[in-house]
Amino acid sequence: MKVTVQLLGQARQLAESDRLVVEAREGASVDDLVPGVVSVASQRLLTVLVEDQKLRRSVMAILDDEAIDPAAPNLLQDGAELSLLPPMSGG
Repeated sequence: MKVTVQLLGQARQLAESDRLVVEAREGASVDDLVPGVVSVASQRLLTVLVEDQKLRRSVMAILDDEAIDPAAPNLLQDGAELSLLPPMSGG
């Protein structure tokens, strides 16, 4: 299945595009998408999104306008649009 990952906040600024399309197996969790993100993302983007081959705990995963647990299986469907929002910084 294909999942569109929309990058928000700092992630959008570090990426070449505000969206990535990632292949995933049926029943995949957000954490299962990380290898697909790693294969297309810049090192700078990975620094804010990924840690130990999983989504950083500080990054909010949003599906259908609701924050979801990145480890929860079976939430993503073919054609889903997932948003990733790293923590904000600055003042």
